[in-house]
Amino acid sequence: MKAAIFKGPYELTVDEYSLPKLDKSEVLIKVDVCGLCGTDFHIYSGEAPSRPPIIPGHEYVGTIVEKDKNAEGISIGDHVAIDPNIYCGECYYCRQGKINFCTNLKALGVTRHGGFAEYSIVPSSQVYLLPKDLPFKSAAFAEPLSCCVHGMDQASIRLGESVGIIGGGTIGLTMLQLVKISGAGKIILIEPVKSKREIAARLGADYTFDPNSEDIFAQIAELTSGGPDIIIECVGKSEAANLALKLTKKGGRIVVFGLSEKKDTMEVNLQNFFHKELEIKGSLLNPFTFGRSVELLATKKVNVEQFNPVQFNLDRLQDVLKGQRDFSVIKYQVSPN
Repeated sequence: MKAAIFKGPYELTVDEYSLPKLDKSEVLIKVDVCGLCGTDFHIYSGEAPSRPPIIPGHEYVGTIVEKDKNAEGISIGDHVAIDPNIYCGECYYCRQGKINFCTNLKALGVTRHGGFAEYSIVPSSQVYLLPKDLPFKSAAFAEPLSCCVHGMDQASIRLGESVGIIGGGTIGLTMLQLVKISGAGKIILIEPVKSKREIAARLGADYTFDPNSEDIFAQIAELTSGGPDIIIECVGKSEAANLALKLTKKGGRIVVFGLSEKKDTMEVNLQNFFHKELEIKGSLLNPFTFGRSVELLATKKVNVEQFNPVQFNLDRLQDVLKGQRDFSVIKYQVSPN
């Protein structure tokens, strides 16, 4: 089969790869779609850990074409989404129910071969059944959505609270819809690309702002009695995190969701932090949220059709990872077959 193989920073080739035989409880997936995530860009540049040589890609869906006899509850021909994160269940954190901190964590597309390939071998424990009428290009959002669901759990939004979202990419626009579902009051999205702000307005943002607007602080403060109650940072840049600190009101809460580069920092003035009595949380992976994510997509509570993903084959993957991409595009997806 053809597969994209990551060999080290800035080195990725599309080669023939021979699959091994299935092990106990494993299934063989014919990959239909694999989303390209910010984490993949960080892996490609060496900014995120991986275990090369490795087939990257962790946001994938497809069809079961072969299964080990011990893989129960699933059948050949089933459409499935893959949860890439494999927890050991035995370490200190797993025993505490904090599986996203697992000290023995393995991940498809990071430490084990993933979805940038025509086929992928997956433990049956990582497979989630999909409705046959859910398009693969929509179902491929299950993994990022599952991470957003955990981010929402971290935010603990109360009915009627004002929420600011920084970033209007896949994550920001997904968070926007979850915030809407949660019963928040005013929802504000901050994003420099006009076309993304327009999509945000269609998806339910009450107000959208260009972060480069001169009077953004005054306008948002007036709309929210001093600033949003909660800000969810969905960019992964120092500028976005520091903007969150400046915008939030006294007693406010910030969820830092975006995956940053190692050099990025959040500059917290301790006296300002003290006087505002801020609460700042991170959000890591998708502990026990993947099934909820699939349900949100299956019931169309979250609309990903508006994202209009741009698809391409494996041969173009390295060009996109190198930077040959359109930043107005909300989501790129690889179609290996």
